[in-house]
Amino acid sequence: MATPVGILTVSDKCSRGQALDTSGPALRQLLETASGGQQWAVVSSLVVPDDRELISQTIRDWCTLSATSGPLCRLIVVTGGTGISPSDVTVEAIEPLFTKKLPSLATAMVVGSLKITPMAALSQVAAGVISETIVVAVPGSKKGSVENLQQILSVLPHAVDTARAHLGTRHLHSSSGVPIANTEAQPLAMCGCSRPDDDATTHVSEGLSNDLDASVDRRARKSPYPMTPVDEALRLVLSHVAELPAVELPLCDIREGQIIAADVIALEDVPGYPAAVMDGYAVIAADGPGTFTVRGATTAGRATIVSEDKPLQSGEVVRVATGAPIPLGANAVVMVEDTQLLESHEGEESVVRILESGRVVPGQHIRAVGHDLRKGSVVVSAGSAITAVGGEVGALAVSGQSKFLVYAMPRIAVLSTGDEVIDTLKPSSALEYGAIRDCNRPALLAALASLGCPTLDLGIVKDDPDSLATTISQALTTCQGIISTGGVSMGERDWLKPVVEQRLNGKIIFGRVAMKPSKPTTFATMSTGKFIFALPGNPVSALVAFHMFAAPAIRKLAGHLVHRVGEMAMSVLRPSVVSVFEGQDIHLDRVRPEYLRAALAWESKGRQWSVRVTDQHQQSSRVASMLHANALISLPRGTNEKPTVRSGESVTAIIIASPHFR
Repeated sequence: MATPVGILTVSDKCSRGQALDTSGPALRQLLETASGGQQWAVVSSLVVPDDRELISQTIRDWCTLSATSGPLCRLIVVTGGTGISPSDVTVEAIEPLFTKKLPSLATAMVVGSLKITPMAALSQVAAGVISETIVVAVPGSKKGSVENLQQILSVLPHAVDTARAHLGTRHLHSSSGVPIANTEAQPLAMCGCSRPDDDATTHVSEGLSNDLDASVDRRARKSPYPMTPVDEALRLVLSHVAELPAVELPLCDIREGQIIAADVIALEDVPGYPAAVMDGYAVIAADGPGTFTVRGATTAGRATIVSEDKPLQSGEVVRVATGAPIPLGANAVVMVEDTQLLESHEGEESVVRILESGRVVPGQHIRAVGHDLRKGSVVVSAGSAITAVGGEVGALAVSGQSKFLVYAMPRIAVLSTGDEVIDTLKPSSALEYGAIRDCNRPALLAALASLGCPTLDLGIVKDDPDSLATTISQALTTCQGIISTGGVSMGERDWLKPVVEQRLNGKIIFGRVAMKPSKPTTFATMSTGKFIFALPGNPVSALVAFHMFAAPAIRKLAGHLVHRVGEMAMSVLRPSVVSVFEGQDIHLDRVRPEYLRAALAWESKGRQWSVRVTDQHQQSSRVASMLHANALISLPRGTNEKPTVRSGESVTAIIIASPHFR
């Protein structure tokens, strides 16, 4: 069985999306191609900033031993932050965690690299053991990281086996002291997801979740899933979804939120004839004011009575309605308000006077052919979003086209889990003791509808692995993805993660996020390319996670990033503004960044954004804190230097609905 590996890239620029991580993928390729791809399996890869505490926390999470299995990773390679500048803190972050230092391993990396370049002398490489995991730190450059790891690659398998050999290393060596190459049969050489069970028939999970076949006393007491930073979690989500193919739809089937996939070209001029801008009389401008014979009338949609062989003559006018074709020979329109009726016959006007106020010049009050839209011009550009305003649909309608290429909207299935949950979308009676009403599913269905997303309501699924597996499997045959709530934490009946890994053969990309609320947020993918967002059961946690991760993914699937050359992805997928915080001081959480439900408004007097919490009580179970919320205040972790956010300070507000204007 391949040894699980974690690759941690440390870089401020890469973590902010200002540079591309090339070292991490290069190290993955080196490891996964070694020994024919059978020796190593990269199970976790993250990009974090040059933050000593965050580096340490990630390493601790990956090395933590669970009660039912080993650590998540048996080998961790950290790349970046090993130089000598003040911001390089990787070695300082990991060395205090070592239970054993491996200076000879570090020396081997440096000595080998020095043969290639003298610049290797400026790198602070490090190596050691944390619990049962080998941890090495290598330079941040693609070339340097690969060169350093290559120097010790041949001895790493034996180092990994030795680090977890609780009963000594005799069984890992031959009688001559040479390391045994294949230790797969040794009972203590387990991968991080196996279980120390003497029963050979016991099911062994391929992933990190609790074994579905094991009893409750065998469940993990700590989550085996590392805490993923928020920005990294979103990066992982977006890296696993791509815009859906464009589809051709008639105008009646195009919905708000869809993105035009190709420029829409006008097939005809609009108007296709010279048209009157207002009600009045078509005239020859040179005639000026005076008395005129009314030759007839023309209205919109009705053929003119002036023919090509008998155009309008001097001294004649034709009564016209707004939008009506201008008769041949006429070159201006006089408003009806600037005329006076002199004679009529059998209910029809026969003679009118054009007043001095009705003096016009050629072309006045006439829309020329193609004035609104020229044949061959672009009516709606590719990348345009269909909005509820109606302008885009109206423009499509006048293009002359009958069908339009738009990016398909993903169909998303929504379900709630829990034996205690009562369906609020069906008639229900008084609650029994211990029961709760489902607000997650209705709220998420409404949020998806606001994105223009078609949905499938799967109702409430009881806490039963078979029911969960069947419901999800069936839904994924017709839906692009699933959003579930509940069943993702540490409870004995939290089945979602085990079902995804063990029944559906899915891959959990991350199982926890370093944020408050919504820490248990889980994202998984299937071999078909479809996905599952398994959100926490607390109502606020579910909605916050939806807006932080699911909504950006849906926008990307719907094509919102296509044709956005040069734009920052987040400004499109998860827009935010810098705002002035108003209200009582907020004490910052020292462990996780926090996202408070808030009301965002543009203050016209101060010409600035302002934001305040919607409710002083921000517990994740209190759905009332989402009432009237149109933003999430993004708060960093607290420090000794910055323990609070005070009124008047600038904060980042993530926009989740239309802001207010005051």
